[in-house]
Amino acid sequence: MSTLLAFAAAREGACLQSTRHPTLELGVGKIAATMSMTAALAGPAEQRPDAVLLFGVGGAYPERHLRRGLEPLAVLDACMVVTEFIADDGVLTPSGFLDLGHLELGEVGPIPCDAGLTGKLSAVLGCPLVAGSTVSTGAGSDAISQAYALRSGAQLETMEGAAVAAVCRQFEVPMAQLRIVSNQTGDRDKGGWNLEGALTRLGAVLEHVIAADVLP
Repeated sequence: MSTLLAFAAAREGACLQSTRHPTLELGVGKIAATMSMTAALAGPAEQRPDAVLLFGVGGAYPERHLRRGLEPLAVLDACMVVTEFIADDGVLTPSGFLDLGHLELGEVGPIPCDAGLTGKLSAVLGCPLVAGSTVSTGAGSDAISQAYALRSGAQLETMEGAAVAAVCRQFEVPMAQLRIVSNQTGDRDKGGWNLEGALTRLGAVLEHVIAADVLP
């Protein structure tokens, strides 16, 4: 049995120490992630991994942008993503944004991660379960950050989560997603960026996961 450990950028993958599990660098963004994950899972069923763990860093929507009642994440927090939503695929009209679902052109979510594996990792790490938003254009201004957060109902933003979740669902491979918050979204001078700290924290959290031996 094995879990495929997937990441978008090389710097994220460099946080992973030696492990018995196979690894995959996806590339950044929805298209790269979809292509890489599909290629990894498209072979014979008996050669597919038992599960996929997507890991990396991401931006957290600040409390001022969240839907009411959601708990915000702080920079360097670890979290497990329960569901993913595609926040920016659609048409921007003078009267507002219409996503692919409203246009009856495709699905935008929520796309679930595997509940069992996600819950197990959350318990091991003592970290919260959150909703994720996947975008092609990162929320580097307050206006777009608030629009994405309200549209998706998410607390966390990445560029690959929904793509990987959708491919894994198609191939019936359980998938979980672990993220460390590297910044808050919105105006970049308010983001409290700590990418190096987030990568260091990611390495420590991954080491804990591997040592706990909870992955298939």
